[in-house]
Amino acid sequence: MIQTRAYPRAFSSARPGVASSVASSGPVLAYDYAARFPLQGIPGNIVEDVINISNEGIFVAVAIGYGFEEDRSRNLQLDLTSTFKPSEVKLSAIPTDALITGFRLNPRAAAILSFDQDLPPTFGATLLQRVKSPEDISFLFSVVDSASGRELQDEPTHNLASLGKSNGERPFRPLAQPLTFMPRSTIRLQIIERSEGVKGNLFIVLYGYKVVGASNCPEPVMRRLRAAPPCPVESIGSPSDRVVPFDYVARLELSGQPDNFVETEVPINVEGGFVATAIGYALEAEPDDVTLTGNLIGATANTFKLSLLQLGSFSQDALRDGIRIRANFLRAAISSGGDLSDNVRRDLANKIFQRLNRPEDVSFRYAIFDTGMGRDLQNQPIHNIAGLGIADGDRPFKKLARPMIFLPRSTIRVTVQEQFGRGTLYFVFQGYKVLGAAAVGARR
Repeated sequence: MIQTRAYPRAFSSARPGVASSVASSGPVLAYDYAARFPLQGIPGNIVEDVINISNEGIFVAVAIGYGFEEDRSRNLQLDLTSTFKPSEVKLSAIPTDALITGFRLNPRAAAILSFDQDLPPTFGATLLQRVKSPEDISFLFSVVDSASGRELQDEPTHNLASLGKSNGERPFRPLAQPLTFMPRSTIRLQIIERSEGVKGNLFIVLYGYKVVGASNCPEPVMRRLRAAPPCPVESIGSPSDRVVPFDYVARLELSGQPDNFVETEVPINVEGGFVATAIGYALEAEPDDVTLTGNLIGATANTFKLSLLQLGSFSQDALRDGIRIRANFLRAAISSGGDLSDNVRRDLANKIFQRLNRPEDVSFRYAIFDTGMGRDLQNQPIHNIAGLGIADGDRPFKKLARPMIFLPRSTIRVTVQEQFGRGTLYFVFQGYKVLGAAAVGARR
């Protein structure tokens, strides 16, 4: 059972004269509110979602971002007419376009089938999946604040014009002025689809902070809030040898199985409180090389027939990750007639294919929980691109709207729901450690 510590009356006004009700309202938590929209790939289709602000305090939004969790799997029908073993399926039975864009073992079929068992030809429709290339998404959106009844734009606006690219290669858009939402109010968002045939879950995220216990707190007052001396929220301009830059790292192993849950906890040590100011992440994946095993059927001293290559020549790990012909080897692999080449040089056998398991393609939903306070830091699991940006590092680290204080001896729990990608996932909480701040964890 998780023990929840009482949080100190840490926040007070930076100058006298601020109402005492504000000073004693409670902690200020970095927090994200997300809305999720299942898109059908039908231009003109309207999808709505509502964000419900909790009753425990106001929410101040300072930035907005989004990401698209695309459903890239498509059915793939093998050209089979009799009983077969998966390991003996030849590449000639797989459509050429699937070899170019990528294919993989169906995760559900791979979990229950043996690679060397005899299967009826009907399984040719479920054994493999085509993995389409990711696409940019286009949509119009509008936002309404139900507490004031105001729309936040004069007409539905295009995603690229207001939010940037959907792949995370952009900083999160800061709002021109922080926007306060009252407890028990709602934020209504509406999406009008513009992309045809692009399906998946769209996440729109409002980044900001929650003031626990405050029913009304003007934003100018919030900007003057500071933490108590034992664990200051901001130390810029007042250097101290007791404030040390520090990163806490959460490491999770992704299996590549869709909807699999993995979880880890990062313990905060007893030296003092930890103040997180930003979050970064990355996937450490295996090299994308594909090494063929066994004898090449129909091979000569210098060449082999690509159409006779069997799935058994690939490792099952590679087939689960998904493979495709490298773009710079298409001319060697595909004949002028559009069929697989029967005259491929043998020295290209271990170079011609690549895995689809790349860091920039990892897809998952995450949730962060602070055990010291017993609170989630988001209203629902958030897609990685929507909440943190692209996974290849081509983005600024996500800066928290308000620095987040983690108490000594508490833990940061990170839960991940896998969608696509396999390897070691790193979550890094960037900030600083306040040495000797044991009083932060004390009771009032």
